[in-house]
Amino acid sequence: MELIRKRLAKELTSQLYTHCDGVAETAARLAVQLGCDTEKATLAGLLHDCAREWSPEKLLRYAAENDIEVDILLESNPMLLHGPVGAHLAQSMGVSDDDILSAVRCHTLGCPGMSLLAQIIYVADKIEPGRFYPGIKDLRNAVARNFNEGLIQCASKSIFYVVQNKQAIHPLTITFYNWLVRKTGE
Repeated sequence: MELIRKRLAKELTSQLYTHCDGVAETAARLAVQLGCDTEKATLAGLLHDCAREWSPEKLLRYAAENDIEVDILLESNPMLLHGPVGAHLAQSMGVSDDDILSAVRCHTLGCPGMSLLAQIIYVADKIEPGRFYPGIKDLRNAVARNFNEGLIQCASKSIFYVVQNKQAIHPLTITFYNWLVRKTGE
């Protein structure tokens, strides 16, 4: 993990590295509370945005060269590819754990059936201590009270943000949200 930390510290801007470190710490804390592997949570948190600063062109080119599926919405908003591309990039750094790779892949759009680790990374990305946006305190409190309810609120906030900015909502995000609601209602 130390080699990956050093590589990311060199390749990412200090601001993004600080965010990734905050996600790693938040994920590790949540992992302890929820009975998940803290080392996996830390590593997935560090890696989740490893391709976030790539240009849209580079993301699209990398996706094409590595058989990463790109639908029309991803093509029109390539920054959404930083999760799937990041997972592939993490693999090239020697990470082989499918749970970690899935957590990196799904942290932006969400995925129905996400593992607990992937859910932790999704939430940690939204609430890490360096994040400041309207409603962040309420999200942090919701997650602290009940992780599953906080997870749904994080997904809702994400969808609301996309709608508010008059952007298309990726179908995977809708499917993820519906899965969460059904899962919680069971």
